[in-house]
Amino acid sequence: MNMPIQTLIVEDERLVAQHISQLLQDEGYCVCAIASDGQTAIRKTIELQPDLILLDIRIKGEIDGIETAAHIQSLYNIPFLYLTAFSDRETVERAQLTSPMGYVLKPFRREQLLSSIAVALSTHAAQKNKSELEKDQSLAEKASASYRLKSTLVYIEDHLHHEINLDVLSGAIGMNSAYFCRFFRQEIGCSPYQYIIQQRIEKAKLLLKQRDQLINDVALECGFTTHSQFNRHFLKLVGVTPKEFQSIVIAK
Repeated sequence: MNMPIQTLIVEDERLVAQHISQLLQDEGYCVCAIASDGQTAIRKTIELQPDLILLDIRIKGEIDGIETAAHIQSLYNIPFLYLTAFSDRETVERAQLTSPMGYVLKPFRREQLLSSIAVALSTHAAQKNKSELEKDQSLAEKASASYRLKSTLVYIEDHLHHEINLDVLSGAIGMNSAYFCRFFRQEIGCSPYQYIIQQRIEKAKLLLKQRDQLINDVALECGFTTHSQFNRHFLKLVGVTPKEFQSIVIAK
């Protein structure tokens, strides 16, 4: 069984508020509160968190209906309709900034009010569902991207001693090379090529700490095709040559 729509009425004309309240209750809505000014409306919204707010634009008090709506909007995503006898350009432009679900012009007919409420609730529900769907899709895409990135890093780690082809890397996770490079740089902070070199040098440092390792063998084991290539990248990233590094760590 569906729960009745909890509705807050914000109207400073007592008879109008009572009329709306009775009309809604006759249609199965629950009027959880009636507020006659903006401050009370805000307090009632915080306390009750209604499903719908009917809000008179020109309510009396320190803040008008538009200011009240803006404040409530900053706290909750609650659909609201403006009740107004005014349709001047300035009022409409101010009201539009608060993104109401619609306007009900006074004096209104019963059918007009009920129709506006039904449209507002339906529109809000559709927007909420769309937002939740987009959020779910975003989370799924992020999870998929995270998985693909981890798969790429594992592949690189397992194949440091081989030639690593960019097309193979990108194709394995369903991306073209250009998009893969942008994606990788955004997530890791450097290009795939730079990352591979960094990982090869880190592996080389571990191997060079072993006394029985020859530098040429380490270079090949880490995927460098020539000694000069290995020497150049090692010096650039570590600050010393492989031979100097090995001498330093063995001497310790």
